[in-house]
Amino acid sequence: MKKLLAVFALLAAACAPRINDITTTPDDPPSFRRAALLPENRGRDMTYAISNIGPQRKAYPDLKPLARADAPEAAYEAALAAARRMPRWSVLAADAAARVIEAVATTGALRFKDDVVIEVRPNGTGSAVHVRSKSRVGRSDFGANAERIRAYFAELGP
Repeated sequence: MKKLLAVFALLAAACAPRINDITTTPDDPPSFRRAALLPENRGRDMTYAISNIGPQRKAYPDLKPLARADAPEAAYEAALAAARRMPRWSVLAADAAARVIEAVATTGALRFKDDVVIEVRPNGTGSAVHVRSKSRVGRSDFGANAERIRAYFAELGP
């Protein structure tokens, strides 16, 4: 099993940039509020590093906010329901007034904890769902945060 994990890590490292904080909105990423206050995150920089923008855009050009036709309030309710359905996610905070959701995602094999924040913002006559996923451990996430955002959007739907 250890050899298999080592091979996977090497393959993933070759494809993924050496960043561990991925967002759908590099120019205006969702901000962690509740997760930043957790004892596990005490002393950690929870801001999105400007140096991540270029490598993230190159590696994950498909990651964009999810546009929805429904009003922000309805999109928030759908986003919250989807977050609660995500396997191995625990919703930490849900602020309907601000339309912000924060969760902790636990990885499968190694049980790492990663922080997730979701913001629903107005977008024309509809809304847009912005997501950010940040690993607590390591410099590279081997693509896990991008895959988590894609899986969340698949669960949420259009």
